[in-house]
Amino acid sequence: MIEILGVNSGQEYEAAVHLRKQMLKLWPDLAQSKDDIVKIFVGFKMYGYKFQDIDIIVVGSFATPRSFDAEMKFYPSEGEPFIPKGASIRNFALLIEEKSHNALGVRFEGRTATVKYRNKKDGECVTEKAFKQMFEFKKYLRDRNGGNIFVQELVLFSGLKEAQLPPRPHNFIASDTSFERLLNTLGQTSSPVRSGPFANLNFGATEVFRKILNPSFELFDVLEPTPLDRKRMDLIAKQALPDDWVEDMGEKQILLKGRGGVGKTVILLQMAYRAYQFEEKRSLVLTFNKALVADLRRSMALLGVPRAVETGGIGIETAHGFFGRLMMALGIIEGYADFLERYAEHKQALLAYLDSGAVSRDDIDKLIRDQADQFGWDNVLVDEGQDWPSDEIAILRKIYGLESLVISDGVDQLVRGTVADWSAGVGKASLRKRRLTRCMRMKANLAAFVSDMATNLGIDDWVLEPNTDAAGGRIIIVDGDLSSQPERLKEWCDEAEALKNAPVDLLACVPPSLAGTACDCLCKPAAEFVSLGHRVWDGTSRDVREHFATSRDQLRFVQYDSCRGLEGWTVINYGLDELWDYKYAQWVNEGHQVDDLYTSVEDLAKLHASRWVMIPLTRAIDTLVINIGAQQSFVRDALLKVAKARPDIIDWIGFEDAAAF
Repeated sequence: MIEILGVNSGQEYEAAVHLRKQMLKLWPDLAQSKDDIVKIFVGFKMYGYKFQDIDIIVVGSFATPRSFDAEMKFYPSEGEPFIPKGASIRNFALLIEEKSHNALGVRFEGRTATVKYRNKKDGECVTEKAFKQMFEFKKYLRDRNGGNIFVQELVLFSGLKEAQLPPRPHNFIASDTSFERLLNTLGQTSSPVRSGPFANLNFGATEVFRKILNPSFELFDVLEPTPLDRKRMDLIAKQALPDDWVEDMGEKQILLKGRGGVGKTVILLQMAYRAYQFEEKRSLVLTFNKALVADLRRSMALLGVPRAVETGGIGIETAHGFFGRLMMALGIIEGYADFLERYAEHKQALLAYLDSGAVSRDDIDKLIRDQADQFGWDNVLVDEGQDWPSDEIAILRKIYGLESLVISDGVDQLVRGTVADWSAGVGKASLRKRRLTRCMRMKANLAAFVSDMATNLGIDDWVLEPNTDAAGGRIIIVDGDLSSQPERLKEWCDEAEALKNAPVDLLACVPPSLAGTACDCLCKPAAEFVSLGHRVWDGTSRDVREHFATSRDQLRFVQYDSCRGLEGWTVINYGLDELWDYKYAQWVNEGHQVDDLYTSVEDLAKLHASRWVMIPLTRAIDTLVINIGAQQSFVRDALLKVAKARPDIIDWIGFEDAAAF
């Protein structure tokens, strides 16, 4: 049996159909065989991995080895090269990078092939690309408990003939390459085992291949958008932005300022999408938040947006990850040992190299040409740029120029401890500021509640205009230990699903006290929810944050420190009073100096903690759940005042005086 899965159109699909046809020419009975299975995955996606897009994956396993004629010299794993009298193959795993370039667009140098693109002066080394993809695919398999198998990378030049390829051995195939010739190519590149005058190809244990090819094995993640996903996708893709907003890209530094919930991140993605769709430009979105990176990558995957050098696209990275790769590529660091501990030191070293000319403009241009996939960006969009350190701003400007930058500034949503000045050193003619005040995320009741909370928490400069077009919204306050009540999570999931949403559309935020104590341990409320038979994406784990949720049924959990920029139809905030206490103590312990005679350390710590609390309070679209302890607290007092003022939109659970509202 041969099955083609995944994308069912385009040149990669046509290549897969052609490959299937060639297999059946060699082995006609394979089409009806129940014991011999070949699966061809087209447009294979490895969401959250360094190389996300793979053109074709082919995995096959046979009950008994299938024979084929040997027509060229084989290179066995042991011994000298020889021409076998016969050859056979039991199983195989192929990663195929497809290129449709004609002879003028391909340059061969020995066993290396480079293809040309109009937007890349020196072209792309497709041999190296396929090689790196192969290792990433093997990691992808291991992460899914798929075992360890040999994977052979091949480059298919569908615009060339066999006669136009260089002399073998190499891993290139052409449009007229028969499947038997392909198998002979494997005999030269995939270390066959010699058995007397015969050669055998075996890419791994039979039981491992059976597991991978079993329909129950989730090799090929299928992302199914929820209605909320579709709404977000439509919002990103639609042409709602004024043309002049997009026309400023590449001409001026653009600064978008607004509080949480006004739609800054969506506008960034809209701008990047327009640049990709109409100009085939590549845009890099940077944020410090790994959970947000996973969330934005999911949106791009649902939209089908690549990050390819040849076609343009959108990449989503953490600032630490990007600067780390930049430092490595420019020789500032030799490895990632103690990288985060010495991050500030490394940034200063890089900036000194750039300022002194030790790293010249020519060096930067060469890096962008040679490693275009990692550094070849037309635009760099910085999400939540309000607390970027000045050295990171300076480095970005040195590499890409200020006119390539678009920044969203969340005003007072400070997480990294500094206040960024993106306007410093930029002339008025080179800067475009856009002020956003209308709430685009939260329904009107939530926006009104949040504004009242800001007032009662002592934040006097809160300005957020409710969106009267989005009426409704409710607030639920839960007293006591909510983490031990997973049935309430089930209730809120059911309510959301009744409105055609899914668990993945919900978001739960937890304080450090509820997070897991080991890298593979679920946070407490997630573990309780799983114990009822439900699924979660637990972003409180560092390993999980590298990859986004791939199932509609996964309820998302993150720590408060990672919630900025995220959103959910329903947002459940566990221990919100704990968050306030945690941030208050954190600010006090940092030893800030206070020179103002009218302001104390305690006053500033209160303001810092209150501004932090506003971040999770502005994540919800429809329903905001707030959990607090039974003890008296600053947050409880603020909630009581708002609940008395707005009893019609607030439901307080577990509080004996709630009836008084």
